[in-house]
Amino acid sequence: MKFRLKFKPRINLSPKNRTLALVAFGGLAATTTLMATAPHHDANSVEEKAWPVTTMTVETNDLSPELRLFGRVETPRHAKLTAAVTASVNAVNVREGQLVEQGQVLVVLDDADEELRRQQREADVAEASAALETARRQSLVDEDILRHMQELHKLTEAKHQRLQKLQRQNLVAREQLEDTDAAVSRQAIELAQQQLKVDNNPERIAMMEVALDRAQSLLEEQELRLARTLVVAPFRGRVSSIDVSPGDRVSEGRELVAVYDTSALQVRVTIPTSAVEPIKQALRNGDPIFARYGDATSRSLLQLGQLAATVGTGRAGVDALFQVSASGDALELGRALDVTVVLPPLQQVTGIPVQSLYGDNRVYTVVDGRLQSVEVQTLGQRHDDNGRLQLLVRANNSVIDSDMLTTSLPQASTGLRVKVING
Repeated sequence: MKFRLKFKPRINLSPKNRTLALVAFGGLAATTTLMATAPHHDANSVEEKAWPVTTMTVETNDLSPELRLFGRVETPRHAKLTAAVTASVNAVNVREGQLVEQGQVLVVLDDADEELRRQQREADVAEASAALETARRQSLVDEDILRHMQELHKLTEAKHQRLQKLQRQNLVAREQLEDTDAAVSRQAIELAQQQLKVDNNPERIAMMEVALDRAQSLLEEQELRLARTLVVAPFRGRVSSIDVSPGDRVSEGRELVAVYDTSALQVRVTIPTSAVEPIKQALRNGDPIFARYGDATSRSLLQLGQLAATVGTGRAGVDALFQVSASGDALELGRALDVTVVLPPLQQVTGIPVQSLYGDNRVYTVVDGRLQSVEVQTLGQRHDDNGRLQLLVRANNSVIDSDMLTTSLPQASTGLRVKVING
């Protein structure tokens, strides 16, 4: 086998091209040298990011949880005023919703018929009084007559005895003695009758006194009926309804107007079953339970009076009756209120912002620039002095002794690197 060798023809470069080639070769050599001597980096290595967060200093205190509930205004002093007499309505002096003072005239009924009856009762009293006075004078006269009859009877008996002696001596006729006997007997009968009248006079006078008392009572009753033609407010309050107008003819017992006492208002709130026992224990200890309603600029305070004695069918909670401590003039009967009930305080709990709780039972503290998970138990919620909502928590198996995370981090986990940027 024969091989043939072929040789390429030699290339002749000009001096300028040779200079360019040398420069290119030198640059390639320098680049190769730099790449060979550069430090080696791991392709899988990535620098860890520090997440900016805010924290708060944790304080453990005795704090009261709060319940936000709905209540309704009611009152045990809601008077429905009715007509005491049958009469026409002359005037209605108030409007529904108007505040009235105790004793203020609300409705005026026609008093003509009742005034006539009052005059009749006055006449009955005058008649009974005159009859009693007559009986008392008659009693005195009867006693005087009785004394005279007793004296006369004694004289007649003495005369009869003298005639008996004379008759035995045959000095007087027998007919004269018999006449004297008849006179003694007749006077004895009259004396007995007069004595009976005198004896009966005290009872007769007593009956006259009773008749006078009855007449006076009927007069007083009629005066009351006359006074009740003016329907007045039994206490200071607000008019809740008006059921008549001028010109109406009303019968006895007809409802005219209703008024409720604004100083006796209470708010009925249904307390959840879980909070009933702590409230009962506080009441047994004599500790007051308070609630509030209204916005931040006009909050009003309520104090628990008592718990209801019965639970309605189908209801899980127990009704609590809160007394309105301030003036109830601004509250309407039946009004629904957004009520915040302050429960008895819990010992050694921490108030944290809502965003600090992750899941249902976990918060994070910052230790050496990294997050540390702490399991907690959520016991309630409250509003701080600035009106911000807080959750009340207590650590399960440890003490929260580091600054707590207050920033909401979706990727929060134990060991995550963070950077605190408070202030």
